[in-house]
Amino acid sequence: MARVHFWSADMAGSAHYRAVLPAMALSWLGHEVSHGVRLPPNWASYDTFVGCRVAQRDPSLMWHKLKDEGKRLILDLDDDYFHIDPTNAHAARVWDVEMLGRLAANMQIADLVTCCSEPLAETLRQYTDVEVRVVPNGLPAQYLGTPRDYEAADRPLYVGWAGTSSTVAELPEAVRALNRISQYGRAGGVQVRLVGIGPDQAMGLGLRGRQIGALGWVERFEHYLHAVSEFDVWVAPYRDIGFNRAKFATKHLEASMLGIPLIASDIEPYRAVIRHGETGFLVKREHEWGKYLKQLADDPGLRRRVGMAARAEASGSIMQAVNVHWQNAVVAPAEVAA
Repeated sequence: MARVHFWSADMAGSAHYRAVLPAMALSWLGHEVSHGVRLPPNWASYDTFVGCRVAQRDPSLMWHKLKDEGKRLILDLDDDYFHIDPTNAHAARVWDVEMLGRLAANMQIADLVTCCSEPLAETLRQYTDVEVRVVPNGLPAQYLGTPRDYEAADRPLYVGWAGTSSTVAELPEAVRALNRISQYGRAGGVQVRLVGIGPDQAMGLGLRGRQIGALGWVERFEHYLHAVSEFDVWVAPYRDIGFNRAKFATKHLEASMLGIPLIASDIEPYRAVIRHGETGFLVKREHEWGKYLKQLADDPGLRRRVGMAARAEASGSIMQAVNVHWQNAVVAPAEVAA
């Protein structure tokens, strides 16, 4: 048995996937695991520390102290901070040359670097000669059993998008189609639901009308999943840029677990996990957002077939399966055997 602490930079969505859920999954295997934005008071008694995005000055100093104390160090990343989207001015300021230099140095003294995708791993290998291993995201199996109403006959059809203020730059790819589908004259109507941004941001992007609602930021992850579980159709627009190509297809994971048909931009990583027309739809040109939205709005049988086909494949992404990947990466072989 190992004693492991997942040390996250914050408690946003990425921390849930790369700290909270992995900690829970390792505890199922009998390890003593904690997580948080601070080290535990008795940190000296721990064997292993998984540092999520360790790059700030003070955490970096502590990272080196942990190394000097002989602790096993795993540095985990779920985004390509070496290729920040320049339109994200705040992130570009934060991830300056000094910050990236500390990140590279912290990777170099780790025993292992973990990340969420192979394209991201390829980038990270350019900055360290430490082994970089891919450990995918997962969700607990309980979400596979969430019942779905594919008919939506006596209520509006809910078309959803989920993101944050830092990913809202992706949304304009689908704005025209979302505005049009919100006015579509099907029985019961269509409502567009935006999770993660507020009404002002939505209006600033040109999303307007009584049929478009913006929920704003949802702090607790379980509340976020409850909000998106009400989508009948999910859209995931992304620009084809390096930062996005290195991402994990998280929206596909979430939509698939919940049995929601997903329409995503035809870029990596979504191209790698969606079989077009079977487990989702891939958009190559802007007009196709409206085309696939209309097809799914008109055909409850299609919504069911695509949603259920995606959900069937999602069983391989449950944390009860992913936990072994985390154990192999995080726990020293001798401690696994023990």
